[in-house]
Amino acid sequence: MKALKRITALMLAILMLATVVACGGKTDDPAATTTAAQGEADGTTAATEVTYADPKDDPNNYDADGYWKDDLPEELDYNGDVVSVLNWKAEENEFEILDQTGILVDDAIYNRNMTIEERLGVDLTFTQIEGSNSYIADFAMYVQNAYQSGSRDFDIIPTYSRTAAVCSTRGLYYNLNDIDDNYINLEQPWWPDCITSTVTIGDAIYFITGDCSTNVLHMMYTIWINKDLIKQYQLEDPYELVRSKQWTIDKLIELTTNTYQDLNNNGQEDANDFFGFVGVDYGLDAFYTGSGLRLVDLHDTDFMIISPDYSSEKAVDLVDKLGAVCIGTDWNISGDMGTIFKQERALFCQNRTYYAKRNLLEVEFSYGLVPTPLYDLEQEEYISVLANPITLYGIMADVEENRLSEMTAVIECWGSEGYRQTTPALFETNMKLKYSETSEEAEMFDIVHDTINLDLGRVFSKDLQYMSEIPSKAAAAGAAWSSRLAQYKKPLENGLKKIVKSFEDIQS
Repeated sequence: MKALKRITALMLAILMLATVVACGGKTDDPAATTTAAQGEADGTTAATEVTYADPKDDPNNYDADGYWKDDLPEELDYNGDVVSVLNWKAEENEFEILDQTGILVDDAIYNRNMTIEERLGVDLTFTQIEGSNSYIADFAMYVQNAYQSGSRDFDIIPTYSRTAAVCSTRGLYYNLNDIDDNYINLEQPWWPDCITSTVTIGDAIYFITGDCSTNVLHMMYTIWINKDLIKQYQLEDPYELVRSKQWTIDKLIELTTNTYQDLNNNGQEDANDFFGFVGVDYGLDAFYTGSGLRLVDLHDTDFMIISPDYSSEKAVDLVDKLGAVCIGTDWNISGDMGTIFKQERALFCQNRTYYAKRNLLEVEFSYGLVPTPLYDLEQEEYISVLANPITLYGIMADVEENRLSEMTAVIECWGSEGYRQTTPALFETNMKLKYSETSEEAEMFDIVHDTINLDLGRVFSKDLQYMSEIPSKAAAAGAAWSSRLAQYKKPLENGLKKIVKSFEDIQS
């Protein structure tokens, strides 16, 4: 449902409308019907109203650039109200840009903010403090002190995922489900499909994310491919494998088997050699989530439980399968993946989306991306995991009741304008391609983006022994998952009880 798909749908709709008009309002297409206005009887020209069975076929649902429109009322105007944003110092700045710089993504962020202000008649102000993994406690205490002071200094709080988790357990975020005249429409394409099903805690949603956050787009785990080497080795086309749903973990292992080369002839594997696949131990959790396995499941009465997936036979098999290749020579999980792949010494590289922007823009070889592989041929859809430095957006718990609807309008507009401004800019920066171009890379980027997944086990991992990394580090070490899990079972259960108790107290 992103730009490439929207533009294609728009062009089809325009062509269909042109056919209707050219044929005097008659069409054999069941997707569209026409109604002649009163006036045909007296010989005047009849107006033709076209209705569509599928809203995606209606060109009126798209803006002039081919992007899906939001449903915010045009008459919304908050008369210059100051909306105060407290944000974390993200790895990639996604919040305040003071002026246009000629840097594509920065200019898109600047223009996005200006558009929000103009559309809604608000004045966005930003306060930035540290909030990453090393500053979780400091950021949460800063918000708590502001809340307890009664000063109402902040309205919207976008921060690092794990920091947002701590803030939510302290009751510092407003429940989005309790807001009347709520403009946030989670059915829109700028919000991931998984939002409602994965972040509803009890009867509450405290934070959301999507195209409002460029860091979500930067932090999507993908598999980068050296297209030149794929051809040189006469391997199957990864893009065709993705389209045919043949792109599985077994297929990745098959394509990388017997590819290791001891380039420096020192008789031992090191970071100067050639590999089929390169990555880092904590990144392997993309395979866990990509296999359709959950860390934490939502529960009707207990809020959250450790997912049965975590101790399932499937998880055991996955860790064993990955462990076998990780301790071999064809895969290198040392963490040197960025350099190795950039120097054309690997076929595949598991990394975040922003890797291309940081490392590949000047390379001479042709590169591309594919989603995390399916677990097996029985799995129906690809699933893309987000690295932890993503931004979750919440509304401060003490915002005045008469301003809550306004805050939802701002967040919805933020997501909508991110979808049409910052997302295309980020794609172009990473891939050296226009997002609207018909390209295989745009197609693959859409698959990764449209299948991103949230798991509260990752968001609340500070109190859960960083549980997403436990199976991936076991695989990297070639350790048996059953024995490794036994060491963490009790601490995980105790950590989750602490989280659940916090939400029980808040929602009671």
